[in-house]
Amino acid sequence: VHVIATQLALIRTLRGLTSVFGSFDHAEFDERRIERRFAENRDWAFAECWYWIRKLQARFFAGDYAIALDSASRAERLLWTSLSQFETAEYHFYAALSHAASFDLAPAGERQQHVEALAAHCRQLEVWAQHCPENFANRAALVRAEIARIEERALDAMDLYEQAIRSARANGFVHNEALAYELAARFYTARGLEQISDIYLRNARYGYLRWGADAKVLQLDRLYP
Repeated sequence: VHVIATQLALIRTLRGLTSVFGSFDHAEFDERRIERRFAENRDWAFAECWYWIRKLQARFFAGDYAIALDSASRAERLLWTSLSQFETAEYHFYAALSHAASFDLAPAGERQQHVEALAAHCRQLEVWAQHCPENFANRAALVRAEIARIEERALDAMDLYEQAIRSARANGFVHNEALAYELAARFYTARGLEQISDIYLRNARYGYLRWGADAKVLQLDRLYP
């Protein structure tokens, strides 16, 4: 029940059915209550792991990277419950992207820890991409693009964003395609290429709309009117 309730909570916030985008709080869900119940019952470690991974995803999409990384840290301690589950892959993907986003905001003395964590997540994604490129090549390419961006390898970043977009589109990952467009748009905006950025943002918006993530569409409309 807790596993399914957490999945529904993620869907609700992406669809814009919670009062705050990224929060699971709703008439049918209370974050503090469920976190307290998890803390009191260690027999629910499997469900708790998935809860923190879903919260990591939700807060990443909302742009709340501090809570996203806190959720990733809490999930990491429970990954032993889900080593053969796809949620573990979601953990590595969204934790990597949260570290990449946090790098830009971090003080100089804290940036190295984000770089090291990002590299570790990327190595795992690349292993999976070698064995199953259909599922993981788009994820690995997007994380590598963010690493190239941080390392100021602009041409590599451009190529890797495109790889992520093409792979996501070819294999039906509409949400990852939208995300790759969004992150690429931020990259081009930072480089002053506003016309290219506008095109990528429109494509990101359309992808999120197709996915049904209405709250993410509204967020883009607000951030980039």
